[in-house]
Amino acid sequence: MKITTSVRTNDELVERAKEIAYQKKFDYIERKKQTVKDILRKYKEVVIVYKDKLVYYNEENEFFFHPDTAFLRIKNNDNEPLIEIINAENQRVLDATMGLASDSIVISYYGHKVVAVEKNEIIHLIVSKGLKNYISDNKMLMEALRNIETILSDNLEYLKNCLDNSFDVIYFDPMFINSITESNNLQGIEKIASRDSLSEELLTEAKRVASKKIVIKAHFRDDIFEKFGFKRIVRKNTKFHYGVIELDK
Repeated sequence: MKITTSVRTNDELVERAKEIAYQKKFDYIERKKQTVKDILRKYKEVVIVYKDKLVYYNEENEFFFHPDTAFLRIKNNDNEPLIEIINAENQRVLDATMGLASDSIVISYYGHKVVAVEKNEIIHLIVSKGLKNYISDNKMLMEALRNIETILSDNLEYLKNCLDNSFDVIYFDPMFINSITESNNLQGIEKIASRDSLSEELLTEAKRVASKKIVIKAHFRDDIFEKFGFKRIVRKNTKFHYGVIELDK
């Protein structure tokens, strides 16, 4: 992977780009006066460091962190269904499919301790940096972003290394991949995003690591609820439903 800075660069941006290159074993290239198209002709994909964000570009689209969806849910929905399902205060929540971290942000905003796991290195890089660096006038939203701990890992491997009952709630959103085609921002990562879905082995580990609940979000026509024994929470006039497994521990 190549990494560079915006055309209007400075020493700070160059240093940030070189630091990421060192940490991630990317190749740093000087931007000079090259356009994004010029770079993509040579390298097919690139991460560009701007003053306020990182952007991943490929030949088809681009991907960057933006918490707009999460902020809108917080602003407009006093009865956030995911929070109603958690139904307790100060819970330890594992978001096992981080993606853009929209669900993690909402959960964190309502006072829960969130660890978010992401398998793809590019998604993890851009979202984790966004959570740390995004600026908002709303201090509570800023705090929600900063309090999320992100982990670069396959979720099954991460769970295997967790102690029993390490989290109160474990959350899965296999719909993240299905929603790529509906989001301009996500189309840029369609080819690199993990397409792993829920499996018996993954669910078995989740049942060991969670002490209270396992929650899933999936398309309302998906048979994943019945296949894995989730109690479906029907939401009228929506494309997706939540499912819950209550753990008796």
